[in-house]
Amino acid sequence: MSAFPNSPVDPRTFFEETIPALFAEWVPEERERGVDVKLGVVLHSAVDDEGGDWTLHFTAGELHVLAGRATDCDLTIVQSVSDWRSAIWEGRPALIADGVAALTKSGPAGLRPPGGEAGEGNPEALKQLSDLEGLIEAVIAGDPDPADVKDGGRVDWRIGVQFGTGPIRDSPDATIQLGTGQAEAIRSGDLHPVEALITGQLRLEGDLGLIIQLQAIAMMAAPRPSPSG
Repeated sequence: MSAFPNSPVDPRTFFEETIPALFAEWVPEERERGVDVKLGVVLHSAVDDEGGDWTLHFTAGELHVLAGRATDCDLTIVQSVSDWRSAIWEGRPALIADGVAALTKSGPAGLRPPGGEAGEGNPEALKQLSDLEGLIEAVIAGDPDPADVKDGGRVDWRIGVQFGTGPIRDSPDATIQLGTGQAEAIRSGDLHPVEALITGQLRLEGDLGLIIQLQAIAMMAAPRPSPSG
């Protein structure tokens, strides 16, 4: 299996060289071969030429990476280069760390949801994401950093996901906010997202209907538990 870079590389190298090399050795399951999804990635930076945008097209069990975001992407990740780099190589936030660790250890196969039968789940449900329309931003509040004077010494981690085709929206339609401790507790299973919402540890703002629709599709895409015995 191609080696995942242990230290940060620039976005262009990551998306145009590292990711294709990892997927070149990937053996898709039968149901995964029927998936046809376009994922856009838009990374922005104040540093000239550091950011960029790409289209990752999963079709017929293969991945094709194109420079530039196609306007017909089913969903698009929007993020700063610094937050993207933090997620990939610094393990922040905790909710993302497990997925990155699985990709590092096992390649694309490590991203398959655990606990289901081989080939189970509903990959076709991913296509329904393109029927949604809107931009959701997740904000995980960082721990106070006395060396940083912005936001009272706190550095937040952000990621936006736009569902549906067309240009990137200027502002999010819905926002999900939680703290670093709450993100870690949800990751470990000590805190259920519903409990976090009821107790005010997780805040939702904007178009809540969009978030509810996303949750319904995520449940459809989840694998069925393997039968016991």
